[in-house]
Amino acid sequence: MRFFFDFGFRSYLLCPVIICFAGAHLFKFIRFYLVLLEEKKLSFFDVLFLYVRTTFVNLIIPFKLGEIYRIAAVKNMTGMYKTGILLVVIDRFFDTLALLALTLPFEILFMKGADPVLTVLLAGIVFLFFCYFFFTSTYRYLNKYLITKKRSKRSMALLNALDIANSWYLFLRKLIRGRSPLVFLSSLLGWGMEFLALKAFAGTFGTEFDLGAFIRYINSLLSGEKSRLGSAYNMMGTAIFLILTIVFVIIWSSEKKGKDKGRSSVRV
Repeated sequence: MRFFFDFGFRSYLLCPVIICFAGAHLFKFIRFYLVLLEEKKLSFFDVLFLYVRTTFVNLIIPFKLGEIYRIAAVKNMTGMYKTGILLVVIDRFFDTLALLALTLPFEILFMKGADPVLTVLLAGIVFLFFCYFFFTSTYRYLNKYLITKKRSKRSMALLNALDIANSWYLFLRKLIRGRSPLVFLSSLLGWGMEFLALKAFAGTFGTEFDLGAFIRYINSLLSGEKSRLGSAYNMMGTAIFLILTIVFVIIWSSEKKGKDKGRSSVRV
């Protein structure tokens, strides 16, 4: 069974491509912004500029290695590596969870099996779910056990490691408390708009694009395999975010110069 609309070759589909592409990244930015709401020192412009430039880096570096830059950029703005690392973990978790929610039912019902790459992603999601929901009870048990049963230097080191892990866990909960449904919904809508953007983009070349093709596109991103449609789509996205990054750099530079002039005038 196939899910597609027969677009054919229509140049005016470039407009829907841009609209859907913008919509996809709008919802991804909303997810990004929701996680960083606790960082009061960051303005809306700071978060938007952070998303634009880190997304551009992610587009030009394969295998999502640009997330390393995102961690460093968040640390530079917040002063904590913890925020950057957990932001990436939360972002990737909900992004993957939404992707699996959209693709796995299709694969199981219509393709009579699950793709190996998606199966690995599902295993990772289940493992993280397990760690999150059972961390508190495990922490309390191990903490009590080490305090009452062990007195060695090794047990003290383990207690210290447990306390560090607990502080990270509590901070993670703080970042998503009360917002996880919205973060998940924005992830779902982001992937839905991404699918529509790819479908319209394929239509401009007279190519059909269904959920099966979408899954193959995802596999090419994760495995590094070359896809003509994926490469062309990525080039378009890179060009758009390059322009956006340049615009934001100009705005940021002008604002910084204005602030510097204001400070110098106050000193005089």
